[in-house]
This record gives sequence, C-alpha cells and structure tokens, in this order.
Amino acid sequence: MKSVSLVILASVLSFVSACAPKVNDPADVQAIRQLADDYVKAVNARDATAVVAAMTDKTGFSDPHMPAFVGKDAIAGFHQALFDQFESELRAPVGDVRVVGNLGVARGSWTQKLTPRAEGEATVNDSGSWILAVQRQDDGAWKWDWYVANNDQPMPGTTADGAEEKALMQIERDWVRAVAKSDVATLEPILATEWTVNADGQVTTRAQTLAALKTGVYKVESATLRDLRAHVFGDAAIATSTVVMEGTYKGADVSASFRSTDFFVRRDGRWQAVSTQNVTIKP
Repeated sequence: MKSVSLVILASVLSFVSACAPKVNDPADVQAIRQLADDYVKAVNARDATAVVAAMTDKTGFSDPHMPAFVGKDAIAGFHQALFDQFESELRAPVGDVRVVGNLGVARGSWTQKLTPRAEGEATVNDSGSWILAVQRQDDGAWKWDWYVANNDQPMPGTTADGAEEKALMQIERDWVRAVAKSDVATLEPILATEWTVNADGQVTTRAQTLAALKTGVYKVESATLRDLRAHVFGDAAIATSTVVMEGTYKGADVSASFRSTDFFVRRDGRWQAVSTQNVTIKP
C-alpha cells in the first residue's frame, strides 16, 4: 500500500510539474529582448509602421509629457508626428527580462537625441527608464501589452534638487519683508543696478525706489506673498507671485493686489533681480 501511495504521489507531482508555467525560458527572454531592440531600430529609421509591428489594438503606450495612446493606429500616428519633426537617435538597452508562462516584463533605460528638421531649432537631449509588459498570443508570438516610460531630467525651469528655486523664493520673502520695514540695506544687494519696476506702465528705477523708501515718501505697512513660484533657466530665472500690499505714496493710499514677475540673473554666484513687472488685479 505504501509503495502504491508513493507511485500516486510521484504521478501527481509529475502532472503538476508538467502543467506549471515556464519561468524565464531563455528563448522567451531573448524574444522579448528582441522586441525592445526592434522598436529602437524602427524609431531610429523613422518607420512608424515598423514601430507598431509588435503591438495590437489594445496596446497602451505612455511616454513622458504626453497623453497615453491606446491601439497601434494611435501609437503609429504619434510616432509619425514625431518623425515629421525630428531625426531620432534612440538608445534603450534592456536591463532585465522576467517571464512566467504567457506573460513577460522587461525594463531598461533610454537616452534620446532629437534633432529638429526645421532650420534653426535647438536639439533635444533626454533620458530616463522604461518598463514593458508583453503577452504571448495564440500563435506563439509575443506582443506589447503596456509600455510606460519615465523621464529622469528636471522639468523645464527646474533644477534637479530644487535648491536654486528655494534660494529664489527666500529672496522674494526677504524682499517683501525689507520693503515693509523700509530696510534699504537688505534691498541693495537684491536689486541689480539696472533694475527697474514697471507697474501698470509706470517705470521706476532702483535709485528712485530706494530713495522713496529711505525718505518715507513710499511707506509699506504690510506686504503678503501668495502663489509664489520660481523657474530657473541656467543663469537666468523668473519668480512669479501675487502680492497683497497696503501702503501710501506721498500720503495717498496705494494699497493694492497685483501679479508680480521678477526677472533674475546669477552674478558671482548669487541671484540679483534685474527687472520687475507688476500688474494690478482689478476688483
């Protein structure tokens, strides 16, 4: 009886083993790697038809800074629009592939250089990582199911760690506090010598502004910043905000709320404002 039980158990284990899905079969892994390589070749050849050769009408495609596309026709259309505007140099090495039965996942990194076909436009260099989910079809072929890429570059107008944006926003806070206290000593290093403020078409120079604060001609009782944002572009930057200000000029009430845009340049390692545009928010 014991030997019979062992035979039955062995048979059951053999059956279960035979039914278990294959895991990381080398042929499947290579086939999925080839899918990624073929896509790169098609993109660099600017061949939208070849790009979607391994996709279906249900394939999802999510690329950075773009809406998601579903279906090979929509994905081909997106790529064709790209090819009409740019020459592409794409590299997307596969880092890892894992397969269980009829499902597979691949991941890797990508770098791309897009050279505009229009004269005079700047080249775009970008990079990031990607993940691809694939499914084996009834005919045994692997097809793309979902593709998602991310971007490891800062958004335009931002720095990688945000330090410069934080520095600029602190300057803005120091600026409004100094104005409210008529603290000319704090304002002098913030404002470049060529700084001017254009307030609803009325231009005032740095010297005029500092003198008005110093003599008390311009008195600010309070100033509050809202919606403060900073955007950095190399050694140039802008900061935008809404300012709620209460004060007087030559005794007349000039309290107002306005949208402010400050333009900065980096000189000798520090930021200085070179121009300010203020637009009054009408009640």
